[in-house]
Amino acid sequence: MNWKTYEKETIENPKMLEVYLEQAWQDAFCYAMAVEEPEKNYLDPKLLLTIISGNDASLQAIKAAIDIGSNGLYFGYGEKGLTGYEFQREFKFCTDKGAYEKFPITINQNRKALVIVHDSLLGDNEFILSFDGDPAEDIRQVLGGGKYGLHVLPEWKDTVYTELLNRGFIQEVEFYKDSNLLPGFEILKLSLEEEDADSLISELVKTKKLSFPREGNGSALEEVTDLTSYMGQYVNDMIEKVSEQVEPTHNPMTDSSFPYFEQYKRPLFPVQAHVSTAVAKRLKEQKSLIIQGEMRCDTFTTEKVVHTV
Repeated sequence: MNWKTYEKETIENPKMLEVYLEQAWQDAFCYAMAVEEPEKNYLDPKLLLTIISGNDASLQAIKAAIDIGSNGLYFGYGEKGLTGYEFQREFKFCTDKGAYEKFPITINQNRKALVIVHDSLLGDNEFILSFDGDPAEDIRQVLGGGKYGLHVLPEWKDTVYTELLNRGFIQEVEFYKDSNLLPGFEILKLSLEEEDADSLISELVKTKKLSFPREGNGSALEEVTDLTSYMGQYVNDMIEKVSEQVEPTHNPMTDSSFPYFEQYKRPLFPVQAHVSTAVAKRLKEQKSLIIQGEMRCDTFTTEKVVHTV
């Protein structure tokens, strides 16, 4: 979609969304908008992302319309009048039923807004939402995640980002945004297979475009003859890397265990209560999980967890 063909936003003509729901028109200010082009001309574009703000009634109406999979939403701008803004339509768009995540943010230091994002932009590393004006860092975090597992040093991020951009692995998604309120916000599409990522980093290291802070030849690993000694020598590094990439559902160092685990005739030990709490939290999100522990790990706790959930 060529956003340049639409009316330019001004103070007198802010971008807005509008929906007709429950026999009333509701509108909200729009600070960002991304849509997916339809495969056929007679179809409406599909909402991928929007950032909106307004009164509670309007926000609830727009959220409800998006959740039910509506095709009666409009993007446009407002013409300032004596008592408010008169909405002027620019195009109609549709939504997928039950396919959006919503979370609040603060923009321009004190303005509250709501982000609505399609599931296709979350979780699979294909699309990256960069809010802080540092897309190179966002790419570094993705490459260090589960799909790629590459330890990209912070001082490498700009070089890696530039190489990915120049080689066509990264595409900047065109969308509307209020540049005054969201100057650093970008949507990137990363089309990169695991093998391509490995080859790229290897090539950049070999050609010395990426350099390590300390030189080494790998000889230290030759002295490692078994897993126990390897774990003993590098366990702190592994813990640090895992801690950077994984946020636990339940952290016993900061989170409390569920109080109802103390109401059994035979109360759980503290460790059991924390494990059971973590299991209960995950079972609310998924159907099954694996508990891994040392030998003699008690099994009765999981039965109680299932009954509790």
